[in-house]
Amino acid sequence: MTRKELKDCWDKVLVLMKDRVDQLVINAFLSPLTPFKLSEKEQKLYLYAPKESSYAFYQNSVKNYLSDLTECINVVFGRPYSVEVTEKETDQEPEDTYFAEDSLNPKYTFESFVDGPNNRLAYAASVSVAEGYDRRYNPLFLYGGSGLGKTHLMHAIGHYVSQKRSRKKYIYVSAETFTAELIEAIKNKTQQAFKDKYRKVDYLLFDDVQFIAGSEAVKEELFNTFEALYNANKQLVFTSDRPPKELNGIPDRLISRFNWGLPVDIQPPEYETRMAILKNKAIMEGLDISDQNLVAVMDVIAQSVVSNIRELEGSFNRVLAHSTLTGEKINLSLAKKVLTDVFKTRDSEINPSDIKKAVASYYKIKVSEMESSKRARSIAYPRQIAIYMIRELCPNYSFPKLGELFGGRDHTTILYCYEKIRDEVKTSPELKDIIENIKDTLEA
Repeated sequence: MTRKELKDCWDKVLVLMKDRVDQLVINAFLSPLTPFKLSEKEQKLYLYAPKESSYAFYQNSVKNYLSDLTECINVVFGRPYSVEVTEKETDQEPEDTYFAEDSLNPKYTFESFVDGPNNRLAYAASVSVAEGYDRRYNPLFLYGGSGLGKTHLMHAIGHYVSQKRSRKKYIYVSAETFTAELIEAIKNKTQQAFKDKYRKVDYLLFDDVQFIAGSEAVKEELFNTFEALYNANKQLVFTSDRPPKELNGIPDRLISRFNWGLPVDIQPPEYETRMAILKNKAIMEGLDISDQNLVAVMDVIAQSVVSNIRELEGSFNRVLAHSTLTGEKINLSLAKKVLTDVFKTRDSEINPSDIKKAVASYYKIKVSEMESSKRARSIAYPRQIAIYMIRELCPNYSFPKLGELFGGRDHTTILYCYEKIRDEVKTSPELKDIIENIKDTLEA
């Protein structure tokens, strides 16, 4: 059986597995594995784990689903081959086909990334860049607050290149490491070796570029590296906590180049995406996601931790760790004991009714008018502000649910209202002050 035929059969096995396990299980544990050998003598199918990952992690994961997997293999291959996950295939490419400075997190893959409205463009662009299909996204510049998935996507690009495009070289490096290496190169008079290292790759994955702002030598070297790679039609990817135009201390010529390709903003995830992230996390921990006690705990965390994925997963990890160490079952009682900060926030949460009243009071109209079908600007504008503020302060309210709060309006209308005010806030200090004043009355 050729390598291509073996891969085609494995893909069929994964299709059959969809009827037996959750898709998130397949994405997290099975899709990253690659078949490379079918031994008739041993009656064994060999799979290898992604490079830069722990094969033991995948070995243990496969064991949890071995019975279903064996049955599906029997259907596709005609006999029940056993499965063995190895660290690497026996005839792999030479080790110098790719390299990385800062190690990649084995869990940060495209398969484990949960996409939603807040990050879908960033996800799609990252996949396209990894596949090498669209040079319009060069450079790809991912920006947003801490803990929203920028580094996850960058690591995923690195994993994809090492697994699927192994003849392409990449470097993943943080601004801190790049700076330290350059300083060392200047000290040891090995600048040429430094230049060669970073200018002979197909992908430069540069994390937290905002941190180069303090060093003139680093800024100059990054600019020259950018020029060399871009002119050689190589792919550049950067992450930052802010958009290019807000990068203080970085030369205009470098900022303009960051804008040549595709700058993409990653926003905090909405409630549905936060729940999907926690569900994915639970599956990877081997938990039963049909357990209603577990679902209730995830719901509380997803409603309360709204702006940072690391904090979201961290809250879940705290509950899981306490359960593991004490033997207590995961339920709301345990979560309330462990996540005192989360429940404190939840208990004092502002509700949509309060927001509608505060906005109506500010504009001297009735709440019932905002909920009505009236389209006069004196009513419609405060309604749009109320929709925006509820979405921002009560992010567990989906657009359809918001529509119910405003006279049964269609979710597309609600989305338009929200985006209109969201965009206006960015350019109107006056509107921003109005919203802050209304917030102050809510918190008083």
